Amino acid sequence: MRKLNVVDDITYNKETDQSVSKITPNFQPLWAIPFGYTNFGESLRNLNKQLIADIETEKENNPTEKRTFTKNNSGWQSALRMEEKYKSFEELRKIILQYSLGTLYMSGISKDMYINVGNLWANMIFAKGGWSNPHTHGSGDTIWSGVYYPKGVTEVENLDEFISEEYLTYGINKTGGSLLIKDLNISKKIITVKLDHEHYYGTNFSVIPRESLLVLFPAWVEHMVTPTTDDSKRYSISFGIVRKTNSIHDDGSITVLDNLIKQQDNITIEKV
Repeated sequence: MRKLNVVDDITYNKETDQSVSKITPNFQPLWAIPFGYTNFGESLRNLNKQLIADIETEKENNPTEKRTFTKNNSGWQSALRMEEKYKSFEELRKIILQYSLGTLYMSGISKDMYINVGNLWANMIFAKGGWSNPHTHGSGDTIWSGVYYPKGVTEVENLDEFISEEYLTYGINKTGGSLLIKDLNISKKIITVKLDHEHYYGTNFSVIPRESLLVLFPAWVEHMVTPTTDDSKRYSISFGIVRKTNSIHDDGSITVLDNLIKQQDNITIEKV
């Protein structure tokens, strides 16, 4: 049997004395889950205040929708299409559309696709123990979804100062009310080995709500909110990023149609 020796990180064969140092192992992750985030910082602080005021108005005047945040008496959700009711939500919708396109294109979605954002709705947890069931967002023409936070779980003096590692981490963090994004490849659980990081073997990714933070992920990504640990209010705004379809008329003209989901029951698909 030929014996390989390693000297100064160069592997060679003693019988042939032929250096193989030019041979380089390669590493490439497969089937990565695309994910995007944007910190809008101080630029949206005033809009955030108006969004919260409008959410409070909506909650005061309308009962909760029976979806993922209402499994106990600690949460409330608005109806869909809040952008049609409040100027603040329409302003946010336009901002999300503008800043989400780059992320979608980087994920491989063609720039030839017609993309729109809509179906904004508000979520509020107002008492200890509020949470949301694991779920996905949308179906059909919904291709991506996401969450915007008009308020974080803690106050930040300067929203422009953002260290992503403090809010976006692999695993399950200890901060109540965090967004938990799940990798459904449960076969990873068969690997039991000491890890230096969880980038490829972990199945959870945590996002701590922070004012002016937008996070984006494909519609098929399962996620949930971990139970809150106090009675402070947790605000978030969810939405759908949808593809548009061209309608071709008899005269050859083309109308671009917004395929926003009209059936409220399809906006979230619960997993439990």
